[in-house]
Amino acid sequence: MDAFDRIIKEHGAMVRRIASSRERDSALIDDLMQEILLAVWRAWPGFRGEGSEKAFVARIAHNVAISHVRRASRFKSTPLDERTPDGSAGPEALTDAALQRERLLEAVRALPEPLREPLVLHLEGLTQAEIGEALGLTATNAGVRLTRARAKLKEMMT
Repeated sequence: MDAFDRIIKEHGAMVRRIASSRERDSALIDDLMQEILLAVWRAWPGFRGEGSEKAFVARIAHNVAISHVRRASRFKSTPLDERTPDGSAGPEALTDAALQRERLLEAVRALPEPLREPLVLHLEGLTQAEIGEALGLTATNAGVRLTRARAKLKEMMT
């Protein structure tokens, strides 16, 4: 398996979630995924291993997503695609969980961009230092933005 295939396997889900934090329509998410993966493929030879691979991919995903959304025309979106449930809960519980996920994703999308990005990367498991690296911030600044994002999200969800 070559390096790019490994990157897609290890970080593809994170890239999809970052794309989903920007777009609602599944077709637009797929388009954004392609743009991000192409950018990663192009940038990969320049990766010198100075930081984490995950932060490198996240930074590219973040930058491409911003550019994509800025130039994309706004159309009415279709409802969010739901992840496949495990089938262990009844229909009402699954519906409630789906509505809660949709509400949370909408709240995340409504956050101002300087707060949204650190939160999305935190949800992907990046450390404050990796978030700072991905966004071009200090680890302290990333932590401050993350704290503010959590507080704003909590306010929006209550």
